[in-house]
Amino acid sequence: MATKTTEGKLVIPDNVYEAISIVRDSGVINMASFNQLLELVPSDVASWLQDNKEIYMEGFFYGFVPESQNT
Repeated sequence: MATKTTEGKLVIPDNVYEAISIVRDSGVINMASFNQLLELVPSDVASWLQDNKEIYMEGFFYGFVPESQNT
C-alpha cells in the first residue's frame, strides 16, 4: 500500500518523481500511455513503475509528492 499525504497525493521516490515530472513537462506523450512512459524514463525508474503500476495509476489521478518533500 502506498503512503499518501493528508491531501491524498501519493508519496513516491525522489528519482521516480523527477523522471516522470520531466516527461510530463516535456509534453511528448500522454502520461496515461504507461508503455510509452516506460520507454522514456531511466531503467531504474521503469523498473519501479512496473513494480508499482497501481501506485502510478492512482497518483496519475490524485497527484504525487517526492519522499523528500513529505514532511
